Amino acid sequence: MSSSSPDFNILKGPRDPFLSVLPAFLPLKTLSLPVAPEKAGQLQYNSIVQHTEGDRAYLPAFTDPAAAPSPHLTLPVPETASLFFHATRHEFFVFNPPGQSSLKAGRADISLIAGFLQAGGAAEGDPVFAATREAGAGNLHKAHYFYTLAEEKAGSGARMPLCAILIELGLYQEAYDILKAEKSPEALLLLSLVHRRTGNQQRAAEALAAVPSGTPLEEKRALEAAWLDLEAGRDDDAERAFERLSASALEKTEALAGLGTVRAKKAFRTKDAGRLAAASTALRSALATTSPASGRLYFQLGNLYFRSGNSVQAEDCYRKAAAFSPGLQALANLAATLVRTGKFQEAAAIAARIALTDPASAKRLADQLPAGSVSGEVSPQLYSQAPAGGRPQPGTPPQAGLPPALNLGSKAPPQPSGPVKMQEFRMETLQEAMAKTPAPSGNEQPESGRMNELKLDNLGAPPGAEPGQASLEPAAPRLPPNISNRQFGKPAGFESFSSGPQSSSGGGDAWRRPEDFLSGAFKLASDLEREFGSKVHFNREGLADVEKKLRLFTKQAKFSSAPGLIQECAAFLCYFLQERHKGRLVKLAGLEPWAWPMIFDTQETKITTYPVQRLWRLLWDETLPETGWLVKYTEWLTDAVKGPRSLLTGSDAVKERRGSHPERLADTQTEHKRMLLLISTLAETSGIELGRTGVIKLDLALKKNFKPDIPPSADGWKLLRCYGHLLAAILAKDFKAAWFHTDGEDGHWSMRLPWDTFVFPIGKIYKTASHREELLEYYDALLSERVRSQGQATGRLPGVK
Repeated sequence: MSSSSPDFNILKGPRDPFLSVLPAFLPLKTLSLPVAPEKAGQLQYNSIVQHTEGDRAYLPAFTDPAAAPSPHLTLPVPETASLFFHATRHEFFVFNPPGQSSLKAGRADISLIAGFLQAGGAAEGDPVFAATREAGAGNLHKAHYFYTLAEEKAGSGARMPLCAILIELGLYQEAYDILKAEKSPEALLLLSLVHRRTGNQQRAAEALAAVPSGTPLEEKRALEAAWLDLEAGRDDDAERAFERLSASALEKTEALAGLGTVRAKKAFRTKDAGRLAAASTALRSALATTSPASGRLYFQLGNLYFRSGNSVQAEDCYRKAAAFSPGLQALANLAATLVRTGKFQEAAAIAARIALTDPASAKRLADQLPAGSVSGEVSPQLYSQAPAGGRPQPGTPPQAGLPPALNLGSKAPPQPSGPVKMQEFRMETLQEAMAKTPAPSGNEQPESGRMNELKLDNLGAPPGAEPGQASLEPAAPRLPPNISNRQFGKPAGFESFSSGPQSSSGGGDAWRRPEDFLSGAFKLASDLEREFGSKVHFNREGLADVEKKLRLFTKQAKFSSAPGLIQECAAFLCYFLQERHKGRLVKLAGLEPWAWPMIFDTQETKITTYPVQRLWRLLWDETLPETGWLVKYTEWLTDAVKGPRSLLTGSDAVKERRGSHPERLADTQTEHKRMLLLISTLAETSGIELGRTGVIKLDLALKKNFKPDIPPSADGWKLLRCYGHLLAAILAKDFKAAWFHTDGEDGHWSMRLPWDTFVFPIGKIYKTASHREELLEYYDALLSERVRSQGQATGRLPGVK
């Protein structure tokens, strides 16, 4: 380290409390981040290179540019803190790795760094007063820093306000850790809020029910009950409660936010512009005074305008949301709006910023940029937090330019010759009606709404997706208490198939989030800690503890008597994989958890596996596999996620007699079983038997529904995959075919017959549909082969009856 660089070795000091190391950041002006160049279409950008220690991956930063690996990107320290805090695919961060002078930090620590720097290192005389002031101005990191300072002093009364700020920051784990042992009415209210925002409505209702009535918190208790009514679909009850509270409560911001949300729900369902205008009025009223929720509310209002087609207002709201909190979801929506309005250069700069911590999402954004709209490498947009005075003021009209904190260099983004045409949801005269409709009077009760969340993935989704949809809720937390809730995931995109049961939740969303399931991981961890007397972590040793628990249990009872235990063990495994490799568990409505896939994004492809099945099979078999089977599964998956992709697939793998890994074959069998369940529910496939008559029906269906040289539609591909799995089931039943090599696309998946012939059932269906091949001839040829093989095995030809 150069002599002019700050002495960062003080970071070797005690990490707890983290406050003790914050002064080391004050003299620093910049940090250097090692990056790797990447390209998506016409867009060139950089992504931060992770630092790995054991089974943990860290986002690294260096105080000395000379110590940082090349190439590296140099950013102001506040910008780095903001970037790290919103890096939703990462949970761990390290400064100056490796060595004793390095400092490891979690997301809450990064928030403290950001707040400390925004405060200029000040430690004011009354930190509670300073924290309250900053929270009211929407400066959440500064409020977090000052409340944490206050907590160092006994009797400060800062514990509950600190939890409220942690919740608003999305630090649900940290808030839960404080609140779980508290029994005061205020703590129970905040605990209910944590559970509601992380998707566990039952536990939220239980915590709320424990709050006694008749306390000074009655209004807040009624407000939380109204939100739970809305979550449960009791829209009329929720609307009445929000209306009453927005008129009578001392603190109206959240009541007005709820009123805007519930009013928009019916407006979008009924396409009623007047109702939607009333919803926007309520949200604008909630923003009349800056509050800790301002960033979240600007995001909600931007989503309302986005979905209604008012791109100008949506852009302005998303800019203001990003000025408060440049989270990935807010930036994604802003970039989508900029593409819609033709501001391609700025959209590319935002994509470049997203790419630093989430290159896969940046690629999906880059794919939406028209050809020729961007050239060369694009610098990432910077969003260092502005001082409170520089924040956008609520209620201001849309800006023609960028807010000061958001300017991209000195160049204005080039304007296209004409507007970009994208699919978007519009209601006739909606924009005009929203602009002209007066605010509703006190006795009007426009109805309500909440929409599907706009995700980066929808920007490049197949025809089944709906671009331009957004949620009035901020990007919803995906995990329950005791979970670091910062997954920026995408809807399931399967490795080799795209069909699946429809969600029972309605709204056209085929997937449901797995929050309630994953919460079992933490219940099990707590139970194991009590039983074994030591801390249980989500790592290899934790998996060994899970296996130990199962081996002890099997000595006492059968697994079929304890499905709850099996589900908790499966949740433990899933959460371990989610934290280690950023997997996304996809909960399919109507199916048991064994059939839920987990998706992993790699540079080359997606990997789909079925971790729950590894535990669920204990309910079927009642026996434990060999010792260490869970660790072996995770080691295989680690190699699959991090290692190079095998180039040997299809017929090449068959020629080499190289079958897939047993864990991969277990996933294939699970996927096949899941597909057969789906097939049994579809009118197009449920009547097809597993046998020769089924082959005849398949042949007729293919000729009826598919024409040579005409590509199938999205639904057509789904049906073809179902037909492929049906043929595979027929071959397994009639010829004892077994899956052999199933890496790569499903058209290349092979099965092995007992006489060493290999078949590609799904690929055969694809070829039959496109080339009019005779499926029955194919089946009969296999019958003949079986007869010949049996004759060779016995030394004589069998007689024909």
